[in-house]
Amino acid sequence: MSRPTRCPSLSALSGAALLLLTLGFPLPPAASAMESVDFSQAVARALSNNAFLLGAEEEAIAARNDADAARGHLLPSVRFDERFVRTTVPAEAFALKMNQGMLLQSDFADVSNFNSPPPRNDFIGTLSLEQPLFAPKAYHGYGMAKVEADAKGHDLYRRKEDAVYRVVAAVLDVVTARQFVEVAGQGLSDAREHLRIAGSLEAAGMGLASDALRAKVAVASAEGAKVTAESRLELARRRLALAMGEPGAPPVDVIGPPPEFPDPGTPSDGEAGTNARADLSASSLRVANAGSNVELRKSGYLPEVGFAAAYQVDAEDSPFSSDNRSWRVGVGLTWNLFDGMSREAEVGKAAAQLRRAQAYDRGVRDQAAFEAAQADLGVKEATLRVEIARAALASAEESVRLLTSRYENRLGRMVDLLDAQTALDAARAARIRAENDVRLSRAQRLYASGGLLSLVAQVAENGKEKNR
Repeated sequence: MSRPTRCPSLSALSGAALLLLTLGFPLPPAASAMESVDFSQAVARALSNNAFLLGAEEEAIAARNDADAARGHLLPSVRFDERFVRTTVPAEAFALKMNQGMLLQSDFADVSNFNSPPPRNDFIGTLSLEQPLFAPKAYHGYGMAKVEADAKGHDLYRRKEDAVYRVVAAVLDVVTARQFVEVAGQGLSDAREHLRIAGSLEAAGMGLASDALRAKVAVASAEGAKVTAESRLELARRRLALAMGEPGAPPVDVIGPPPEFPDPGTPSDGEAGTNARADLSASSLRVANAGSNVELRKSGYLPEVGFAAAYQVDAEDSPFSSDNRSWRVGVGLTWNLFDGMSREAEVGKAAAQLRRAQAYDRGVRDQAAFEAAQADLGVKEATLRVEIARAALASAEESVRLLTSRYENRLGRMVDLLDAQTALDAARAARIRAENDVRLSRAQRLYASGGLLSLVAQVAENGKEKNR
């Protein structure tokens, strides 16, 4: 029986169809490699990309512009106005003719020239200058605007420090999560080894089937723990991207060693160590500004004196001709003697705002002192926990080693070995968490005292110098 022969034309058609499908439906691109940054790069990206930080920078710029605008009220103002007027109003027509220097003796011969004047045009060009000589509101307003601009600058510095602290926490979270994945993988490998030993003993007739089943359950549990650890690592990487201000928060990995921070030591009695905090400096400036606001409202009782001058050109035919030129100078005084008790109410309101600012300032300082004390306790706790975790890990490793040997020699139980393995996995994770908690607690103490940004900037600068 002859075998059916394959038609060559069918093979060619199949190849052509595959080619068309490839061209019409391109294959999906390969997954792009995940971006990796070291700590300095993450901080630099956060300081340049963080959306809240960019908003704070714009607020600081707006405050400086407000100060410049307030200064303008103390400087001379110069204006140029050009107007065109056509009128038959008797008084206006007479005044325009007089301003143009065209008033003649014959105009007084007939009273109808005043009562029913013909339409008259006038192009009026005026260059005027005004200079405040005594303006207490403008003085206080300029001073307050400068102080508020300085306060906004301190706010911006604190926002930067906050962004750096978030990056520190996110970087350490990624490092911890990645080490947790390694620990979970190591625990899975150990569980599989226990399963292998239990299976070997059961096959040789020296072990129990229940031990092998327990070992299988332990392997399944270890696989689940590894999946959970990998999910947390993915979330930590996205949190780092969010702290860096990356649009869409794609996962970003960390390379290089974790950041290290100096031990802050024990603060002296009665010292909170928060004098360098920029937010406290901003609060002090706002209290001072609230006091200046009281003086600003009181200045409403004082007069204001100003100087004014103007140069005017009048023309009948076009704005570029000149029929007559005139000028004026003068000094004016404005004094509001009674305004229906509005000033008294404004002074009372400003005094209440001053007391409110003082109360808020005290509350902010109390909160800062509490955060500093909390950070000190965190450093002490983390330092002690890391020593405990290392000792516990050494004991857990030795326990697993001894129980494994006993089980292989049929002197121990599988359930004891699995319990010891569970304790070892927990001890490994606790040691990693404790070591990174020491770093984070020291960074938190620096953040609470207001010294984190300056230290990180110094470290980053030293890194640049080394790279050069």
